[in-house]
Amino acid sequence: MNNFLKEIKGFIVLSVLVLAAFLIHQYLCDRFTINVPLKSIYLFNYFAVTVFLIISKANLIYKVINILTFFILLTLIKMLATLVFFLYLDNYLDYEITLIVYNFFPVYFLLLSFEVNNLKKSLNNI
Repeated sequence: MNNFLKEIKGFIVLSVLVLAAFLIHQYLCDRFTINVPLKSIYLFNYFAVTVFLIISKANLIYKVINILTFFILLTLIKMLATLVFFLYLDNYLDYEITLIVYNFFPVYFLLLSFEVNNLKKSLNNI
């Protein structure tokens, strides 16, 4: 049981971090009347990081691909998913794309730093 809690500790920290950042960001957007799809931004980033970390941990266990190659491949897939996300918001929803970009990338880089830090901890335990 203790090993299970150790494994999901990162996901619990990630969930709390995302929730806290979302509440602060939502408060600021409401205060300054900025209209952006914050829920979509946070859900996209949360699930992208979660999937990335789950697949990375599975690769560390099963050793399917070289770790550096795997990291680069998943990062490229994540970038393509981000482009598809922006294209969808730009084409099908009525939001100003520059505001979406300004509100998307701080969240993206916050979660990217969490992702790299968590991956670094996993690689140090090998």
